[in-house]
Amino acid sequence: MKCTLAKNYYKDNINIEYIKQLGKEKSEGNLNKLLLFYNGIFPLDIKREVVSSIGRQQNDKKIYEFIMKEGFKKTYMELVYQMFRTTLYRSGKVEFQKLGNRLLSFYDNEVMHKMYEYFLYRKNPKLLNVKKKKKIIKAILLKGDSEQTLLKIQNKTIQFIFTSPPYYNTRMYSDYTSYGRYLKKMCSILKQCNRILEDGRFIIINVSPVITKRPGREFESVRYPIHFDFHKILEEADFYFIDEIIWIKPEYTVPNRIAGYLQTGMPLSYKPNCVTESLLVYRKKTPFLLDENIKCYSRMLANAVENTDTSNCWYISPKTDKDHPAVFPEKLCEKVLKYYSFSGDVVLDPFAGSGTFGRVAKKMKRIPVLCEANNKYIKKLEEENYDDF
Repeated sequence: MKCTLAKNYYKDNINIEYIKQLGKEKSEGNLNKLLLFYNGIFPLDIKREVVSSIGRQQNDKKIYEFIMKEGFKKTYMELVYQMFRTTLYRSGKVEFQKLGNRLLSFYDNEVMHKMYEYFLYRKNPKLLNVKKKKKIIKAILLKGDSEQTLLKIQNKTIQFIFTSPPYYNTRMYSDYTSYGRYLKKMCSILKQCNRILEDGRFIIINVSPVITKRPGREFESVRYPIHFDFHKILEEADFYFIDEIIWIKPEYTVPNRIAGYLQTGMPLSYKPNCVTESLLVYRKKTPFLLDENIKCYSRMLANAVENTDTSNCWYISPKTDKDHPAVFPEKLCEKVLKYYSFSGDVVLDPFAGSGTFGRVAKKMKRIPVLCEANNKYIKKLEEENYDDF
């Protein structure tokens, strides 16, 4: 009878705004209605608001009993999140604190763990102070292995990191004895990057799959999905995924892999020309929203929104250089600096190469910190007014 009443009432009157109003107006009558509606047949967004509005009511006993009864049943996680949220905001009362801990243990869900971290952080306003304390005021060149040279940089003094790491065994300057050792080395450097990056700020890694040369005609070449494996080591270094931007190049600028198939048409021999690279956008793990970073800056530093890239596909021609085989296009550097840093920020490229990122950063009024181990590139960078550290 009750469920039928809820269904009929839903057909005539129920919408999200109505449910929100019930939640705002705290009364036993409204709580009873909301508990009744929970058992009705509603779209998920309505039911989510019902659970949220139940949590806003005043009768602790009924709310506790509701979560105890419904929180451990098989249901949508969107509903569980709202029940858990209620236990967080009522955690000043021991029974809700214990109930929240039980929910967290029962589901062991990554979203709930993050909710818990954010809630604890908000309870201590002092920890929300993410104002910049810039200790770097001039462009710097760190010479040598970046795993070691980054040790010279103090904690949380960099506001943005953009780089393209050396691709595994595809260049003379990138030769490792195994792929596992290569990833381990990259992970160690990323952990240093995390240490020196300001809380909540971004790191972007430009990578693409690579293929090693065949040792002989009778052996198969190996193609490495570096962009997938970088996700694992970025997580290990305490970053979390935000976006993947696809850098798309004109087809005539990339190596021709399709020629063999075009000659024979034989199935299994198809190898498309690779015109994309990935920009992996990650944020340093921190228990506060991005708003806390943004509010440290004047609104006068906002970008003009004309000519904004609205999709995650960026069409940019690569750049060639007689001195370096893999140079960033200036346009690519301009875009990432525009969208992920502010004027005056200290920005880092731990694998600087020919230094394109640093030159563009200077032009855009950022303060670049570059790391480079190759003496050939160091000599050229020394001519560009960088300080030693």
